[in-house]
This record gives sequence, structure tokens and C-alpha cells, in this order.
Amino acid sequence: MGQSNRKWHRSIFFRLIVAFAVAMLPIYLLAGFLYQWGTSMLRNDIVESAETQSTNYVNELENTFKRFSTMQYETLNDDMLIRLMGAYDVLEPYRRIELINSIRSKLFSMKNSSDLIADVRIYLSGIGIQISAVDGYGELKQDHLSLNLIRSPYQVIFERNTLLMVAYPLENESAGMPDLIVEIELREREIRQNLQSALGREYTGAIDLRLSDERHIIVVQKPELRKWIDSHETSLETANGHGTVDIAAEGNDYIRVRSALTETGVFIDQYLYKKSMFHKVTKHIQWFWLFFVVAFIAVAFFLFYINRAINKPLVKIVRAFRHVEEGNFDFTIRHDTDDEFGYMYVRYNEMLVRLKALIDEVYNQQLQRQNAELKQLQSQINPHFLYNCLFSITRLIKMDKFDEAIRFTDQLARYFRFITRSTRDTVPLEQEVDHARNYVMLQLTRFSDRVSVSFEDVPDRLKPIGVPRLILQPLVENAFVHGLENVDEGGLLRVSFRARPEGAIISVEDNGEDAERQLTRMNEVLQEADNPQEVTAILNIHRRLLFMFGTGSGLQFERSELGGVKVSMMIKWNGGESIVPDVNRR
Repeated sequence: MGQSNRKWHRSIFFRLIVAFAVAMLPIYLLAGFLYQWGTSMLRNDIVESAETQSTNYVNELENTFKRFSTMQYETLNDDMLIRLMGAYDVLEPYRRIELINSIRSKLFSMKNSSDLIADVRIYLSGIGIQISAVDGYGELKQDHLSLNLIRSPYQVIFERNTLLMVAYPLENESAGMPDLIVEIELREREIRQNLQSALGREYTGAIDLRLSDERHIIVVQKPELRKWIDSHETSLETANGHGTVDIAAEGNDYIRVRSALTETGVFIDQYLYKKSMFHKVTKHIQWFWLFFVVAFIAVAFFLFYINRAINKPLVKIVRAFRHVEEGNFDFTIRHDTDDEFGYMYVRYNEMLVRLKALIDEVYNQQLQRQNAELKQLQSQINPHFLYNCLFSITRLIKMDKFDEAIRFTDQLARYFRFITRSTRDTVPLEQEVDHARNYVMLQLTRFSDRVSVSFEDVPDRLKPIGVPRLILQPLVENAFVHGLENVDEGGLLRVSFRARPEGAIISVEDNGEDAERQLTRMNEVLQEADNPQEVTAILNIHRRLLFMFGTGSGLQFERSELGGVKVSMMIKWNGGESIVPDVNRR
């Protein structure tokens, strides 16, 4: 009994339980502190977020007003406006109307430059007219002009129950009412909607935007705040800069967050409702503690049961699989209980026996299959192609084109040397492409007057990549035989290469006829990928790519932009890029 207890106390599981209990104690003690700390962090995050949003909004609004001021200044110096003021009485009526329409067109463009602008007006008191982007041209309305209108040039003011921005030549500021005034009327409703959209949150009680000394734009979600803001309006206007203040309004606690521009006096106050800010945290804290207690008890029982019923048997079988990973197929295991682990242990032992037999069998079969498919592809030399090549040589000799005949014969020899060499199944992509390019040159002897070829260079990164031999030339051959054979003129063959971080795409496309039938035929071939009875060249290539590069690799068929068939060879780097030596080196 004593020995058993000593072993229990030395066990990992016992130490795990002790560690769990020790870990839980400080967690209980720290839970209260963490709750307070988390609440404070949440408050700071929300306040910082509100400050950032307010500052960004104020800066954006200030930049918008500066842009409006720039447009006003440009309008004051507009050539057509100056010409109209200087020669209004001597201008022909049609010329006068032409200038006014041009000026109004510019005003209309200013109005449409922002949703915040309701209208743009020009007051020409010297000649008694005014021009509006909305109302057009008319006599000057004297009730629109007052000295209050020019008290703050290029700033937002509140006049005639409207937010305005007024500009006039500052050199005439001391001479009373200027002869020229450019006025922009702002949409207060649009500003209010933008303010609500940009800053409104579920915990926002109110938003107060001050654009001028006379006008606040207040968006209220908590009605009791309106009364508090109105009663503290004077103290709010004297506050400057950024900062936060805790306030109480009608028994509710709020945090006021201010973002201000001291040079213009524009500021935004956000009133954040504390109860809404911490509502979710407060609501779930009790459930958290209850869950904590229940979880502690459940985990303790669960650990004990898991250790006996699952952990120990699982450790044993994991250890057994590690032996298999190391190549030891003689390590057997047994389980005394007739349960799922007992069944797994028996099947594991049986699996080892079968696995040792299957490894040799499957490996040898796969190796033989790969060699057989390569031999089959090598043997699928089109007799018609060979006959055409020999006929071309004969024709060149009869025409006394001996140099061309020698060059053609050398190309044909290199073609057969590549497809008959069987020392290696894998070659660098650069050599595979050279072989396909050589095949194209042979075919152009027949097709040069009716087929043109666009054969891209292989990207340097892809040249040394190892690929199965004879995967590109059969695709080019398929394009000639099935796509371009009957083309009388204007045939086009294009071979392109695209390097990707995860692999490469090699495309062969043509503008041959009967593309739909060809696509149907090729897709049917791929659907027979599991049929061992007959292996075509297309299916052979697809299988070899899939076997060498894994899932995601192989052939895909689609309609080409050229009008014919596009065959895309997909190569994925499963396990890394493979670089092979030159196949012709000895």
C-alpha cells in the first residue's frame, strides 16, 4: 500500500492535479484585480478610440473648410468676375449674360464639390446684382447684407439662421461693406448626419459640435443630457484643448471626451454613457464565477478519468507509431481491456504485418507503372509525323536546299534522341521546353505558311525545376494534330509560362476549329484517370504530374482567348522545388 502511494505521488498525473490546484488559487485571488484592470483598460480603449475618432473628424472638417476657403479665394480673383465688375455698364447685354452664366457655372461646380454646401452666392453691391448657384442671377437683396456678415472672413458664422462662410477682399475691410462678397451656405442637416454617422456608438449619450460662437450642433441620444449641456453652455465654451472629464447628469454617469482645434475654436464633445460601456462586462461577471467553479470540479474529474481511460492507452499507441515512423515494424502492443483500444491494438499488430508486405508490393508496382508509362509514351511516335519529316527531308534535297536539309535532319535526330533516352524519368524544365521547341520547328516545315507560333522563354527561376520527361511536347503535338491540322491560314499556337510562389503554370493554346468537341474529349479522358485499361498521352501526362507533384497538379482544359483550346499544366510545390541535373551529362 505504501509503495503504491509513493508511486502515485511520483506520477505525472498527480503532479498535474497539484499544479492545477496551485494555479487556480492565484487565479481566484487575481480575478477581482483583473476585473478592475480589464474595466479600466476597456474604459481607456473606448476613450482613446473616441478621442481619435473625434480628432480625425475635426481635422477632416477643418480641411474641408480650408478647401472651401481656397475655392472662395480663387473665386474672388476669377478673371471673368473681375471683368464683369469692371465693365458691367459698358458690356453688351449678350456678353454680360455670357459672363454671368460662366460665373454661375463655376459656382455650381463649387456647390457640387461637397454634400455640405447648400448654395454658393456672389454679392456685387457695386453694380447691385447677386449670382447664386441655385437661384441664378438677380437683383441684390439688401436684407442679405449686414456688417455682421463680414465679421469673420473665411470662418464659419451663424447668420440668417444659417451656417455661412463669407469671403471678401481683405484690403477693403476698413471701407465698410465690400463691393464683392463670396458666400457659401452650409447644410446643417448634412453636418449633423455626418456627425452621427462618424461618431455615434451604442454607448454615446450625446455629441456636441461647435462651429462658431453662436452655433452648436448637438446630436442627443440621451434626452437628459440636453438639459445639462444647455445649463453648462458657458463653461463648455471656455474649455480648450483635448481631455476627458467625468460628469453626472440627472443621476447618470458620463465621460466627456473633447477634441478641439485651438486656432479655430472648433471642438467636439462626446458624452459616453458609462453604464452602456461596461454593460457586457458587468452582465457576464457573475456567470464567469459560476462557470469557474463548475469548470474546476468538472476538469478535476475529467482529468482523472482521461488519464485512466484514454491517456495511458493513447500514450502507448503513440509510442508504437513512433517506432513505425523510425522504421521498426516489429514493435507490437497489447491491451488487457476489451474496449476500443483493445480493438485498435489488435488491428495495429495486424497492420504491421500487412504493411511490411504491402510496402514492397506497392513500391515496386508504382515504380514499374511509372517506367511502363514512360516507355509507352516514348513508343507513341506518330508514324504519320515520321513520314512527314522524311518527306520534308526528301523535298529539301530535291530542291537542292542541302543546308536546310542538314539542319532539319539534325533537329529530327535531336527529337528522337530525347524521346528514346531512358536513363532518367526526370529532366530540368529547360530541357523539356527545348525539346518541345525543337518539335515546333520540325512542324513549321509543313505549317509555316499557315501557322504562326508564339513560344515564350522560360523564366530563369523555373529552368532548373525537375519535371517528368515528355510532358510538354505531346501537348504541342495535340494542338497541331487536333487543332491546326486543317487550318488553311491564320493559325496560331501560343506557349506561355507563369511563375507563381506556390508553383508554375505552363499553357498551350491555339485558335483551331471545333474547340468544344476537343474540350469534351479531353475532359472525358481525365475522367478515366482511374481506368488502368488504356492510357492515352494526355492521361499519361496528367497522372505523372499528379504523382510527382501531388494534389493540385495536373492538366486543366478550357476555351482559349484565341478561339481554340487552352491546355494548362499546373505544377504545385508540394514538398519544395525539385532541381535535377542535365539529363545529357554523362
